[in-house]
Amino acid sequence: MHADARLRLREFQPGDASDVLALHADPRVRALLPDEQPLHEPRWAANFLACLRDFYRRHEGLGIWRCAVPLTGGGEQFTGWFSLMPMQPATDAAALGVGPGDVELGSRLLPAHWGSGLSLLGGEVLLRHAFTRQQVRAVWGVCHPDNRAARACLDALGFAPRGRARYEGQLSDHHVLEAADWPAIQPLSHRERLRRHRQAAAPSSPVPA
Repeated sequence: MHADARLRLREFQPGDASDVLALHADPRVRALLPDEQPLHEPRWAANFLACLRDFYRRHEGLGIWRCAVPLTGGGEQFTGWFSLMPMQPATDAAALGVGPGDVELGSRLLPAHWGSGLSLLGGEVLLRHAFTRQQVRAVWGVCHPDNRAARACLDALGFAPRGRARYEGQLSDHHVLEAADWPAIQPLSHRERLRRHRQAAAPSSPVPA
């Protein structure tokens, strides 16, 4: 995975179980997740990594990547993960426009890195990868309705809200960024994308009588 110099993304390895455990040990990380796997337990973390190794081979260019940031003087610090996964077919989100081959952008970061801008940086890397290398039709962002931080990140990346539907057993807000819109979105800063989102969401002025 090609990444920004400010972060390092790579495939998870079997020896990364301690990172998976550390990420999910904090209840704040697990609070709004749709999956029910207790990845803060060693047996589940090991099984997750074994399944993921097979997934990388079957879905070239997609997956869940371990994220770290370089440290001054050498070395790196584990921060969490970023993912680009196929949208699940067993969902009622098809009515929102989810199509075959669409993918979902996701991230899970250690609380120490919340609000650091890392989620935007990693999201940008994966969007470029999705649209330029994988050439997908659309990238989706799916989050719990109460996850305001995730929603704000998706807005700043340029996603548009599409509606609420059940996804992986949980009622979730769906946001989408389509390949047709990416050329216009990509050159914009995150602040400009957020301004564009707010302008689109603002109610139109009433027409004078």
